[in-house]
Amino acid sequence: MNVKLVTFKTDRTIIGEVVNETSSTISIKRPVQVVTIPPRGPNDPGGIAFSPFLEFAEGFEKGIVFNLVDVLTKNTPVRELENQYNQIFGSGIQIASSFPKV
Repeated sequence: MNVKLVTFKTDRTIIGEVVNETSSTISIKRPVQVVTIPPRGPNDPGGIAFSPFLEFAEGFEKGIVFNLVDVLTKNTPVRELENQYNQIFGSGIQIASSFPKV
């Protein structure tokens, strides 16, 4: 699976499986918005959550096409975020995080 983190010029960030990319468009299957959850107290670090993004569109399962002129960045997500996405939308297989060398 080619899971990418895409941030648009509108400052909205989504994560999903890139199924096709041309010189002017990118098609993303099962995109969800990545939402930051602020800390609720002094000992709460906050976190992230996934919010539905066009899940009722016909292209949600096959790939929704976005214009690259609207994209600010496209990156590989950190392993933990990709694993959370794969638990919900992928095969469920998680990739082990790399451990620091001792």
